This record gives sequence, C-alpha cells and structure tokens, in this order.
Amino acid sequence: MKYLLPFLLLLVISFSADAQCKLIALDQVDEFDSTRVVASKPFNIGVLVPSGNVAEGLDGQETVEEGKAIFSFGNEHNIRSFFLTLAVVERKFYMIEPDYNVYLKMVDGPVIKLLNVPEDGEFDRKVLMWKYVHTCVVPLEYFFMLRDGLVEKIRIEYNDFKETIVLDEKQQKTLQASVKCVEERLNSGPVVKP
Repeated sequence: MKYLLPFLLLLVISFSADAQCKLIALDQVDEFDSTRVVASKPFNIGVLVPSGNVAEGLDGQETVEEGKAIFSFGNEHNIRSFFLTLAVVERKFYMIEPDYNVYLKMVDGPVIKLLNVPEDGEFDRKVLMWKYVHTCVVPLEYFFMLRDGLVEKIRIEYNDFKETIVLDEKQQKTLQASVKCVEERLNSGPVVKP
C-alpha cells in the first residue's frame, strides 16, 4: 500500500504533463497593464503554390505555402476577444478594406463571416509574391462553432478579387485543435485582473 500511493501520484503527474496542449506558442501577461495574450503555433493552410521564382536548374518553379494561420486570445482594457490571423500569398497586389470580408465554410454546412482588419500587402522579393495578413475577430458564438466543428474552406474577398483556400483534413483538425488548446490554456491559466 505504501508503494501504491507514490506510483499513483507519479502516474497522475505524468498524465497531466501529457494532457497539456503542445500547440500553444505564447501565453504571456504584460507586467505593466495585465494584458494577456495566448496564441497557437502557426500552421499551414491550403496547398503548395508555385512562387514567382524559377528554381535553380530551370526545371520548374519553387513552391511556397498558400497560407498560415494562428488562433489567439487577447485582452486589453476590459475587451476580451478571440482572433484568427491568416497570412496568405497572392500573385498580384489587391486592395482590401477592414470589413466583414473573410468567410469560413464549415464542413457541416454553415458559412460564417468574420470582421477582418487587414494589413496592407507587402511584396516579398524572395518568392516574388505579395504577402497579406488578415486579423479576424472571432465572436464567442463562432468560437464555439470552431471548437466543435471543422472548417472546410476559407474565402477572402479583396475589392476586386476572391481567394478561396481549401483545408485538407489534417489542416481542419489542426485549426480545431488550436482553438481547443487556446481555450484549455485560458481555463487553466492565471486570472487576469483588468
């Protein structure tokens, strides 16, 4: 009996360590204003696309990831929100304004619109393509849809162009796992005082 208790304690400790999510890249509280940011690691979305560069040997083009995504939570001045940040590459420069211009098509059917606060496109000379960052606010209702469901496609509507990114099954599950990991970290982390 005296050996059973230490064994069970060791088992519980090792189970707790394994249960912690490995998709979290950042969990930080600012010491000055108590702002907290929790963010997942970036993960790939879409497919490999040919870049503007011709590969060495002229036997084909180099490829780059179509996009990357990060799911996060932030709070500042009593405003707490979830965010989905998308970094995507485009062949041309497109104009885009802050608006509800990012759509998520769920596997089970619904389409949800997210408020997007984009950054201006930046030309990347290494791949000869334009890079855009779209930071989308995820309301609580949509947070639960992302946690409990899978995203099949992401549509970004520029002023005169529409881009659709199709997520494969692994990417769908990674996005869902990132949402769950951020929630898990928030539930287990310190309480932030405003």
